Amino acid sequence: MIRFSGVSKRYPNGHDALQSVDCDIAEGEMVVVTGRSGAGKSTLLRLSAGIERATSGSVVVRGQNLSTLRESALAALRRNIGFVFQDHRLLFDRSVAENVALPLRISGATAAEEGRRVRAALDKVGLLARERAMPITLSGGEQQLACIARAIVNRPGLLIADEPTGNLDAESAGAILGIFSAFHQVGVTVILSAHDAMAFGAVGGRRIALDAGRIVPPAP
Repeated sequence: MIRFSGVSKRYPNGHDALQSVDCDIAEGEMVVVTGRSGAGKSTLLRLSAGIERATSGSVVVRGQNLSTLRESALAALRRNIGFVFQDHRLLFDRSVAENVALPLRISGATAAEEGRRVRAALDKVGLLARERAMPITLSGGEQQLACIARAIVNRPGLLIADEPTGNLDAESAGAILGIFSAFHQVGVTVILSAHDAMAFGAVGGRRIALDAGRIVPPAP
């Protein structure tokens, strides 16, 4: 599904976030990307989703080279990718349901379809009772659930989450990981990032370890 070939990413400030990365992620696989802060995890995930473009090398997703795609084609590809950001990016002047509906409005869904799919997404993450709540009234774990609902509302085949349990207590983190495992079990390709691989032991899957922008052998 995803192939990185000689991928490097240098930001305008001169920081090399990734250096000559080669890796493959298969359709339907569960992958956890590990490494310390600054290792390049977020960059690898953003490149996988087409949010950023590589400085050199190629990122191919479902046979399409993201480095050469026009913006319109890239936007179409992203509709089949759900991305959960570290910083939530919820709009605090809109309800939970309105936040979850944003991808559907961008893709032009009808009002009836929007209502059905928003409620289904919220139900899957256990947040349906809070659909009319404002994000400021949610706990940290509930805000993360709202972000996951927004990421899955388009029924993506690829679900990517950047440090999804980073600021959660153990109980909330376990519930979040259980949701990702459930999606993986029904065939969704799932890519997660984590500082601590041990915290993600329950989800199984394969580990990709990064250090200073390079892939290294995972810690035992």
